[in-house]
Amino acid sequence: MNKTIKAVSLVLVALVVVYLGYQLLEPRMNPCEGVFQQSSVTLGTKLDVIRAKGEFAIGRQKIQDLTERSQETALNLKACCIVLGKVSSEFLRCKEGFDKYDAEITKVSASVEEAATAKQRGDTAGANQKIAEAKESVKAVEARAQEFTKQVAEIKGKDKEKPPDQRVAQEAGQLKPVATGYQSVYVSAWPGGSRLRVKVNGLLVGVYDQSIDIYLDPFLQPGSVNTVIFTFDRVPQQGILNGVILNVMVLGSEKWVEVLNFLPSQGRLEDSFEVPFVGAKKQ
Repeated sequence: MNKTIKAVSLVLVALVVVYLGYQLLEPRMNPCEGVFQQSSVTLGTKLDVIRAKGEFAIGRQKIQDLTERSQETALNLKACCIVLGKVSSEFLRCKEGFDKYDAEITKVSASVEEAATAKQRGDTAGANQKIAEAKESVKAVEARAQEFTKQVAEIKGKDKEKPPDQRVAQEAGQLKPVATGYQSVYVSAWPGGSRLRVKVNGLLVGVYDQSIDIYLDPFLQPGSVNTVIFTFDRVPQQGILNGVILNVMVLGSEKWVEVLNFLPSQGRLEDSFEVPFVGAKKQ
C-alpha cells in the first residue's frame, strides 16, 4: 500500500515538473506568444485595480472598453512580433507604441486608486479632482490605442509584399491541416453604431466600433483550417449600414472572391467561416 502511494506521488511530482518546465519553455519556443503573455500581464495588473476601484470614477462601460482595447493592443503587439520578428529594430519601434499605451493605462490606474482613497477618507474635492484626471487619461488611452492600431495596420500592409519565407506563422493550437486553400484573407466591416468583435480560432484579435478594411493573414495559422467568428453587440438602427464582407484569394489566383456577406439581424448577431489557409503569396 505504501509503495503504491509512493509511486503515485512520484508520478504526480513528475507531471508537475513537466508542466512547469513546459510553461517556462513555451515562451522561448514561441517568442511572440511570450510577448503577448507578458504584455497581457502588464496591462492586466493595472486593469485589475481599475475594475476593483474605478466604477464610481469612470463607469462600468468605460472599464469594459479599456479591457477590450487593452486586449486588442496586446494582440497588436503580438502581430508586430509575428510580422517583424522579436529581435528586429522595427519591432522595437512597435514596442514603443505599446509602451505609450501602457503609460496611459498606468495613469488611469493611479488616478482611480487615488480617487478611491480620497473618497474613503471623505475628501470630496480631492476625489473629484482625481476622477477628472482619470477621465482625461481614459481619453488619452483611447487616442493611444487608435494610434497603435494604425501603426500595426501599416506594418501589416507592408508585410503583404514579403515572400512567404520571411513570414513567421502564428501559433494557433491543434488545427485541421490542409494542403491547399486560400493564400490571403481580407475583411471589410461596418459596425454601424454597434461594436464588432473578431475572433480567430477562439482568440479575440480585434474590437471595432468604426469601419475597417484589414488583412487577417497575420492571425491565421498557415497550412490549417482556421475558424473566424464575427460578433456584433446589437442590431443597428434602421437605415444604418452594418455588416461584414469576407474576401479570399485562392492559391495561384490574383482575384479576390467574396465568401461571406454577413448582415446581422435580430436573433442573429454572430456568424463564422472556416478558412483553409496556406499563406502562400502570388509571385
